[in-house]
Amino acid sequence: MSQSVLIAGVGMSAFVPLGAGDSVAALAGRAIRQALDDARIDYDLVDQVFSACVSSAVGCTEQVLAQIGLTGVPVFSLADGCTAASSALQLARHSVLSGQAECALALGFECMPANVTHRAFFGLDDSAPQAWDGLGQPDACQAHFARREHPAALFAAQTSWLLTRMGVAQSSFEQVLSQARSKAMLNPMAVLNRCTALDGWRARYLCPPASGAAAVLLCTPGFLARYGARGGVAVRACVRGSDLASEQESGCVLDVLGRATTRRVAQLAYEHAGIGADEIEAVELHDQSVGDFMVYSAALGLCREEGIDGFVRERRNSRGALVDVCASGGLLGRGHAPGATGLAQITELVWQLRGTAPSRHDNGVRTALAHNAALGRSVSVTILQRT
Repeated sequence: MSQSVLIAGVGMSAFVPLGAGDSVAALAGRAIRQALDDARIDYDLVDQVFSACVSSAVGCTEQVLAQIGLTGVPVFSLADGCTAASSALQLARHSVLSGQAECALALGFECMPANVTHRAFFGLDDSAPQAWDGLGQPDACQAHFARREHPAALFAAQTSWLLTRMGVAQSSFEQVLSQARSKAMLNPMAVLNRCTALDGWRARYLCPPASGAAAVLLCTPGFLARYGARGGVAVRACVRGSDLASEQESGCVLDVLGRATTRRVAQLAYEHAGIGADEIEAVELHDQSVGDFMVYSAALGLCREEGIDGFVRERRNSRGALVDVCASGGLLGRGHAPGATGLAQITELVWQLRGTAPSRHDNGVRTALAHNAALGRSVSVTILQRT
């Protein structure tokens, strides 16, 4: 059994608007080839494949792998919503840790049909329940979970809660959005660099849906030494958590969307990695909305909830050190391709840890965190360190 898991290589295709760009096979194939080239190994050294996609048909993973080479290895296909890619990463890591594989590929891809609009993506094709005022009152868990079928309405309630109940400044919302767009302009992988227009409705404070792909190769230290794979980054913790009934009893929309779960999972991840939140230097968090950026920054321990406005302005943690949050532009800037997002976050952080992030300067990052969530029902936190 291996006691350490290293990242041998990473790859990512550019995120593109819904209905645009290449086929899913082309997007995913490009990401796999980049990861193999980055690791400096051939595909026949991969022992297992864990694939994530939310919208494609059964068998799409095999169609993707056929471009690279069908080697008969076990292939596991996942469709776990917005955390599908993180699920693939965690299962690939478990495979390496348990000794089932020396090298495992985690692959995430999404290529949504052209007829999927921004409105449909955020659940506005069907009418939301009328009793949204009840979000602030105790309620049955099932009622909260049903609201997750209408994410745009939940995000609107989140924005209202932050503005009216927590006193977050309107200017902070604008600043988060402005910074996401500015950072996305420096990221050649970001969807905002390819958007000429938005189809129909899209709320100002929500991320742009996208198609894209990312691939991460995990391996043991022995594999790295034997085959001369690139490496340079270790996975120090990879933790998953889900709802607790007690956390939903208050009826707070922030907890319906994953605040409490993120707190618990982040604390476990810090314990597993043997570090504190104040040692994190770079973060890619699941900012599907501007409110998510604020709430999750606090839940991850980067700031206190009463200090959200200050953190948005200065991005400094409790020690006063700068934290580079969503240098890629995040979901708000790079875009959100559900099957690929979690692995795109890992790829971005590996580039930052190595100092090779496209069009962005190396700031000496040594410890980084990726946070991925599925409307609160499932949360993953992964901690990476430069070796």
